[in-house]
Amino acid sequence: MNKSSLPQGVGRVIPPVPQVKVVQSVQPKLTPATNLRLSLSQLTTLRWSLTDEVNHLRLARYDGIGLWRPKVADLGVQQSAKLIRNAGLQVSSLSFAGGFTGMNDFSYADAIADARDAIVDAATLGARNLIVVSGTRNGHTVKHSRRCLRNALAELADFAATNKVRLCLLPMHQYFAKTWTYLNTLEEAVELIGYGGHPALGLAFDTYQLMSEERLIDWIPTVAEMTGIVQIADAKRPPRSRFDRCMPGEGGISLNEIIRSFHASGFDGYYDIQVCSATGLSDDYSETVSKCREAVLRLTEQTITI
Repeated sequence: MNKSSLPQGVGRVIPPVPQVKVVQSVQPKLTPATNLRLSLSQLTTLRWSLTDEVNHLRLARYDGIGLWRPKVADLGVQQSAKLIRNAGLQVSSLSFAGGFTGMNDFSYADAIADARDAIVDAATLGARNLIVVSGTRNGHTVKHSRRCLRNALAELADFAATNKVRLCLLPMHQYFAKTWTYLNTLEEAVELIGYGGHPALGLAFDTYQLMSEERLIDWIPTVAEMTGIVQIADAKRPPRSRFDRCMPGEGGISLNEIIRSFHASGFDGYYDIQVCSATGLSDDYSETVSKCREAVLRLTEQTITI
């Protein structure tokens, strides 16, 4: 995370943290998930321009695109919005805002200002979800790190709501605690969202980042309503680098159960395919784009339309 991708006192009274109960005994019936809205993250096609991505996603019958702020900046927000709109695509999310604990030479005030810019950009682009990464502990105590994030969310939530943007907290695997975020469990993220008690706060559920969570499927009926976006990738092992993801269906994550459980729990948002991998993907991005969509549809027992 750097300044190009990230991005005082708060008087608002925030209600106490609710008790989170995980549903473990009653599972939704896992019927085939139909009419999924699929998008592809720009992080999957890093070498392509936004123009290339939009053209290929349209041809491959995707519904939307997950945007990354540095690539949007290359073309400009207004021009990017026009290009995407003219192609008939939607924007599933915009990544990232955050770093509220003071990382990469960002002060708290810098991070808040950057997040406000990101919210405005998300609104212009038509992105209902802005992915938020807390930042590392950065030498702070756990208590102070949490306070930084809570204060930031309280400060930004009304502004996000006014712009019809949802701030989606992204918990990440413990491997990324020293470089991206101290928020490393689903339970921590859910507690923070409940603590904020604001409809503009939500969850980014990343299958790769949460692969080591115990009883992950059991969480889904509890978190489906607060989830803004489900990010899809597979993996053959827990993270050892930023590029350990693999094509859906080629790893050990129960993606079919995860998607079908979200569907059964009433989630109707985007499933954003985000396959950042150093190996195993075709050098031909057009092939990767098609295979990603086909893989997810195959997992969820849907008809593949070319």
